[in-house]
Amino acid sequence: MIVRKIQLKNFRNYENLDIELNKKINVFLGNNGQGKTNILESIYVLAITKSYRTNQDTDLIRASTKSTKIKGIIKKKESQNESELEILINNKGKKVSINKKPIKKISEYISYFNVITFHPDDLILLKGSPSERRKFLNVEIGQLDNQYLMYLNNYNTILKNRNDYLKKITLESYDSGYLDIITRQLVDNAVMIYMYRQDFIDKLNKAIKKVNGKIKGLEDVELKYETSVSITTAEEIKQALIEKYKNNLQREIFITQTITGPHRDNFLFFMGENNIKDFGSQGQQRMAVLSLKLAEIEIFKEKKGEYPLLLLDDVFSELDNRKKIAIMRYLSKRMQIVITTTDINNIDISEFKEISIFMVKNGVVKEENQNKYRGDINERK
Repeated sequence: MIVRKIQLKNFRNYENLDIELNKKINVFLGNNGQGKTNILESIYVLAITKSYRTNQDTDLIRASTKSTKIKGIIKKKESQNESELEILINNKGKKVSINKKPIKKISEYISYFNVITFHPDDLILLKGSPSERRKFLNVEIGQLDNQYLMYLNNYNTILKNRNDYLKKITLESYDSGYLDIITRQLVDNAVMIYMYRQDFIDKLNKAIKKVNGKIKGLEDVELKYETSVSITTAEEIKQALIEKYKNNLQREIFITQTITGPHRDNFLFFMGENNIKDFGSQGQQRMAVLSLKLAEIEIFKEKKGEYPLLLLDDVFSELDNRKKIAIMRYLSKRMQIVITTTDINNIDISEFKEISIFMVKNGVVKEENQNKYRGDINERK
């Protein structure tokens, strides 16, 4: 999958931007606060319809304007033709289209164009709350299979209805028939979410071992999925959940919320017997998350038949040269990459022939003559 062009209108600090991307490596170079990350964010929003930096879509709209538009020209491996993707965001919501045809359901759009990001804040996957890890699962599995998003949306709607009902009832007075119906509907969707998540985590663990065998210096990580019930067969999960809801009903009525289900899931990072969150160094934690992201790439390739676009936001400054070179060699042979950095020396561009360098300054993007930077790097060697 290749993104040939990105066009922005009133996105963050960009009034208008039109960029032709290299099919291999694209480096956006500049000081902090100039708009480098905004470009990566726009590509992510085009794919996922949400930002990884804010929960408010209106934050993406340039100051003193009413809407923002992102357009991308995408070339898929199996297609001879390019596709035009577009997302329009204003204070009323957002609209997406493919080849100018409106897509009514966001869930039908999301899996069309796949991206994986790695940025400094990704450490929250390891250090943050379980909700951050559930969000990660939802976004990544949703890109792989939009059926998952259907089950997730159904589950969240039914969960809200069930919680609303729990707030209205007492142990002495409730409609057991109605509660049983919505609980069984909740269970049916929960079972599918559990199965999707367990399958994804199993595949991540296998892919982590595969990638670690090819790139030296990554952490030997294992992910462990924590759920309300044991993940076995669909029928066994269903029966276990029904029993859980039955046993928890008194407590749920008392606290007015559903306490069992995939909305309480978690997964942890382990090295051997140790939880990396508690026992790993900052460097080990960062490499553990990087191992996770690199493993994702292989899962997308296996499922989709082609690699996703990779967005790397200022992640090389904290890695030693050996790891940087090994990772870039591995990635550049497989996929299109978009990178931001404040220092071109963080990327040994002499290693790569197919590369474009863009200077970003005060919201202005200019493609540079890469020979200038190749010379600078050679002089420093």
